[in-house]
Order: sequence, then structure tokens, then C-alpha cells
Amino acid sequence: MSKNSGPLTYAKSGVDLDADSRRTERIIQEVSKTHPGTLVDNLPGGFAGGIRLPQGNQTLVACTDGVGTKTLLHSYSGTFQSAGADVVANNVNDLIVTGATPVAFLDYIAMSGLSEDSVVEIVKGVSDACLSDGLALISGETAEMPGIYTTGHFDLAGTAIGLVSELDKFRINEISANDVLLGLHSGGLMTNGFSLARAAIGISGEKLHDIELLQNRPSTLHGKSVGEVLTWPHPSFWNLFKKIKEAGISIKGAAHITGGGIGGNLSRVIPDGCVAIVDVTSWRRDQIFNYIQEQGSIELEEMFRAFNMGIGMIVILSELDSELALETVPEFVELGKIDQSDGSQKVILSGVTL
Repeated sequence: MSKNSGPLTYAKSGVDLDADSRRTERIIQEVSKTHPGTLVDNLPGGFAGGIRLPQGNQTLVACTDGVGTKTLLHSYSGTFQSAGADVVANNVNDLIVTGATPVAFLDYIAMSGLSEDSVVEIVKGVSDACLSDGLALISGETAEMPGIYTTGHFDLAGTAIGLVSELDKFRINEISANDVLLGLHSGGLMTNGFSLARAAIGISGEKLHDIELLQNRPSTLHGKSVGEVLTWPHPSFWNLFKKIKEAGISIKGAAHITGGGIGGNLSRVIPDGCVAIVDVTSWRRDQIFNYIQEQGSIELEEMFRAFNMGIGMIVILSELDSELALETVPEFVELGKIDQSDGSQKVILSGVTL
């Protein structure tokens, strides 16, 4: 990139979030055409979809997502089991923000020239992650696609299925002023922002060059290699959510912080008349984000727009329930509060100048 081209952005790395938003609006118009006359249950946030079961008071919830271009780094690093864990966690987290309990999973691997052992390692990663979260891996598919994928590379996607009763659904319409925002650490990039991260670090698709960059151990990462940090598995937050449920604590709303960062995801569950005030000084940012920002000379506003910046999940609870949640799940970090608002802005990041 030339010196005169300005700071590196997600759009320059090949991912235009504004175009994605416009495309999504048009897609929703097509998708909604199939809903009249069905039992579709409109769940909050658009993280997962639901359809009411003909009998009983339960809704079948499902979502589909992949691992994105992180698969390139998994290929170079040989971390195929971690890729399997990524695809399960990414989908499970999208599912549970509705209040649903995950019950089953399906996976899809498309590839070219991937070794038999590597494919089995991916499926083992999926299987182990499903065991950890109590899901049944009920089906899947593998597809050899030479000419579409470079030899030795792959794509990985999955579908999580769950159930939610009327009683367990999160009700974002009950969110109100003085409710508390609690967050869970992401442990790194999870599965989003890798196109920008790769561009910042200089990973270009030349295997030997890229592997050398991933093996680099900068002092800012405290002895870990760039590859080790970037391929760290996407955490599943289901078992922590179960602790909250079992303690009788009522979550009003939740957001999985993926593409679009805190602002883009949390805003999806904030009702009109409210604004979420997030204090970005309330948690310690993972060093990998500072490293990416420095390597790519990326502006801070773009960093918060593209990455989770260290927070992988945000839940919204009443003040009383938040106190019990902090006692029940010590991993929670208090991030801020909900305030009243007469404007259109749903999320304000305080403690930082963007």
C-alpha cells in the first residue's frame, strides 16, 4: 500500500462493512417474502432465526456461520482442531443470545488437496467442541473443490440448532435505564476481522513468507508467536450462560461481538429510547489488537469497528441481577449501563476518542 493511500481500513483489505449493511437490508427483503403464513418467530438481534413448533410452546432456533479467512492461518499453522472449535463456538454464541439452549450441530468442509489427517482433525475439533457444549453432531458434508480453493486450503461452516421456550426468551423490550452491561473476554479476534489483520501484518498468500510472519514472536505478545495468538480458538460462552440460568438470573438481552465490533452488534438489541454507554477502559485490551493497529497504522475508530477489541459477549441485566451474575460468574466484567435516549444512537463508547 502506498504512503499516500491513507490509513489501512477494513474496506481496503477487502471487507466493506457499509456495503455489507446495504446488502443485508436487500437480502432481508427477499428472506421476509417466505415468512407470511409460516410459524416464523422473530427473535431479537437477528443473530439466529426461529420457527415455532406446531405443538407446545417451544421455538426451534437455528443459525449458520463460518470461520472466515481465519482458515488460511489455520492451514499455515496446522491448527485444524482449533478451526473445528471455532465454527462451533461462533454458531453457538449466535444461538444463545436469544435465550435458546443448543442441542445439535452440522458442519460443512469445502477444500482442495487437504490431507486426510487434516480433515479428520477438523472434525475432531468440531466433535470435541460439541461434547463440551452438550450438542449432538448430527450430520455434515465434505466437498473437494479444486479450482475454487488453493491446494491445501479449506472453508468451514456450520449450523447450530437449539430450542427456546417462551419463558426463556430474552426480552429486549424490557431493557431500561440503569440496567447493567456485563462482558466476557474474547481472548483475541475470535473469527472476525482477519482480512484486516492479515493486511496489517503483511500476510499475502505466499506460503513461506506468511509462515515466517506467523512464527514471529514480538515482545508485545509476551513470548507467544503471532500465529499462536491469531489462531487461538473462538470461545464458547454457553457453559457460562448455563450457570446464569441455573442461578435463576434473568438476562434481558445479549450480543455476540463479531463483525462490526461492539457498536455494530450491541446496537442490534438496544430498544428505541435507550442507549448503551460502554466504558472501554473497564477491561484490559489483548495485546494482539495493539500489535495489529501498530503494524497496519490503523485508526482507533476503524479498530473498534472491525474487531471485538477484547470483549466477545455482552449481556444486559437489571442492577440486582447483575450483582448476582458477577458473584456467580467471576469471568464477567462490568462494562457500563443503559441510559435513556431521545436520539438514534444506540451505543456510545466512552473513555476513548474516536
